Amino acid sequence: MKKVLFFTFLFLLSCSDLQKETQQAKIKELQGELSAYQIKFQNEFIDTLFDMKTNTSDLEQSIKKHYHSDTIDLAMGRKIDSYKRMRRMLDALSRTGIMLKHSFEEENEQLKVLLSDVTNGYGQRDQYDNYIKLERTKNEQIFVLLNEYQGLKKESFGIYDSLHVDLSLFVNQLIEAQ
Repeated sequence: MKKVLFFTFLFLLSCSDLQKETQQAKIKELQGELSAYQIKFQNEFIDTLFDMKTNTSDLEQSIKKHYHSDTIDLAMGRKIDSYKRMRRMLDALSRTGIMLKHSFEEENEQLKVLLSDVTNGYGQRDQYDNYIKLERTKNEQIFVLLNEYQGLKKESFGIYDSLHVDLSLFVNQLIEAQ
């Protein structure tokens, strides 16, 4: 009877080690995905965003100060409207970038703690799979946020590149005409 109990205990112990290794592999996979997202973000991150926001704001103020017309040029109005919309996108881009930085730091720390808990058997072992699912969901949310950041960047930079030079020249012509 003692042998049966011993073998049953040994079998259960070996099964928990297999589950532990599987859980550790899943966590390491999540860490790898997060690391890849973080590298992608670092390559996409705009460190000159403050300067761009300042330039766009200054240009907008110059247009307001120097452009006085009795009639509205529809094409110019659309350009200025698109430019204002782009400036607001830069604010959203900045907020999203800050949110992503914090998310990466927080998620890296959470995955380290979870891996340590699984490795050392801390906490509620029966909940480890649920914790791993939760961290996977967080990784997916970070990926969605990163895609949003990339989309905002592409759209706002497209508008900036197409309009900034034209509007700068327009303002310079207005200043010279006065």
